[in-house]
Amino acid sequence: MLNRREFLSASAAAVSLEGKASAKPRIGFVHSSHSKLLKPAPIEDPLSYEQVREMVWKAIEYGKPRAGSLEAKIRPGSWVLIKPNYVFLRPQGGYRTGDVTDLRVTRAVLEYVARKSRAGRITIAEGGTYRGPHDTARDNVVTQNGRHVGARLFDWGPDEFPGTGGSIGGMLEEFASQFPRKKFDYVDLSYDTVRDASGNFRRIEVPRTRRGVGAFGERPDYFVTNAITGCDFLISVPVMKVHEQCGITACFKNYVGTAPREAYANPGQFHNANLHRDHSLDGRIDSFIVDLAAFHPPDYNVVDGLRGLQHATHNNNRPGQMVQTNVILAGEDTVAADALAARLTGFNPWDIEFLHMASQRDLGEMDLGKIDVIGDDPSRYERRWGKPRPWWGRCNREWRVSSDPNASAATWQRITIPTDTLRFAKYAAGADPKGTFAASVRVQSGGNRKAFLWVGVRGRVSVSLNGETVMEDENVTRYRIGQFQKPVELKPGENRLIFQVQSAAGEPMLSALLVNPRNEGDSVEGIRWSA
Repeated sequence: MLNRREFLSASAAAVSLEGKASAKPRIGFVHSSHSKLLKPAPIEDPLSYEQVREMVWKAIEYGKPRAGSLEAKIRPGSWVLIKPNYVFLRPQGGYRTGDVTDLRVTRAVLEYVARKSRAGRITIAEGGTYRGPHDTARDNVVTQNGRHVGARLFDWGPDEFPGTGGSIGGMLEEFASQFPRKKFDYVDLSYDTVRDASGNFRRIEVPRTRRGVGAFGERPDYFVTNAITGCDFLISVPVMKVHEQCGITACFKNYVGTAPREAYANPGQFHNANLHRDHSLDGRIDSFIVDLAAFHPPDYNVVDGLRGLQHATHNNNRPGQMVQTNVILAGEDTVAADALAARLTGFNPWDIEFLHMASQRDLGEMDLGKIDVIGDDPSRYERRWGKPRPWWGRCNREWRVSSDPNASAATWQRITIPTDTLRFAKYAAGADPKGTFAASVRVQSGGNRKAFLWVGVRGRVSVSLNGETVMEDENVTRYRIGQFQKPVELKPGENRLIFQVQSAAGEPMLSALLVNPRNEGDSVEGIRWSA
């Protein structure tokens, strides 16, 4: 467990943004026991709606945007879209308590915008793995009392979210009657695809930033929705939990629900199979969740940290999967919010690949040492959530490589790779594919650090650390990250790793990661890689 200073400075190696505002990003952080709440409650308290609402509103007050307040940032007459996460509905097999945004949090955000802002239209929008009532397909259908329902009509009953219940549609009708001058509605994003003049689904390329950063996914053009691209103001309201590929689900991962399933699902299914197929990078989803966010980045974020899931992103039928934390995060810096969520769940934010991509797109600050957390001390509530299997942190991306291991190291080519895996043939054109390749990297450490060196390789590998051979192994079957693991110790200052890889079967490949002593896949804190 880190203290407050260590907690906020543990990501000091993260790259800060070019041209960021001089003021630090603010994240409001409120636990149910917060001293300034009317009824502070311990972590085991189930919480009433009134208690959750006060937590959400207090977090929004603490996490005020640069405009001075959330309501000041919302222009009069704006179309405000609230995007929670309702990927599954009970009793779908993937659902269990902690899988979706708590209805109390969604309601509290809706009520805040309705009461305090001058928005003209307020929409709750989501696209989940269930067919809409108008859909004639029979897979992934949820029924209640013999009626086909989607997220708008699904009645949660009084027990799932203590202190509130019913349906999203009923909630919207309730607020519409209280605020007749505002329009309240629901959009099912699964069926809201942008179309061309002929009515066909239209792909749109990821917009480039001012510095020219475009798509990260394998395919740069996406099916997107009218609501996401057309609304004036977007509030992401995710649940905080773990994810098998990208580490955590929070604000950015919430964008998977904005990809229209009618365009991305295969016949007989209703999940975004072709989103994964077309846009994943090296088999991981970080690329496309940042790409989807680029079409309309969140204007504000409220993270539900009341209850979440560890070990897996959806129900795995494992006792103890649901974690009750009773916290709320709020702020306009999406990268900062997700970095804090990562730290709270026991991840090293530096390991979260999509945070690096989002930082390249100028979407926020991932260095917790450069973020103001207002409210409670987050270090008190950091927990080591159960990691998904498999999980690994961010492998080294900075290398010097050569197709001649005997050549002077000064002549080795300096490269930066976009993913965890170094493919030698790509960077050593004309070299004998059956030859031996070399790669080196320097590791800066602030002190003596015990670690595990994780190496993925195709071929035969020999590894030296500071001139001493620490690993010799061979893999001629399936390549995977962290296939070989060896305990090592870093010295203070610069450490040098040198790899020799001889082709044995197929394309020679290499990955390297230094994992902390728990050996759960998380990087060693406070180290930096360089070529």
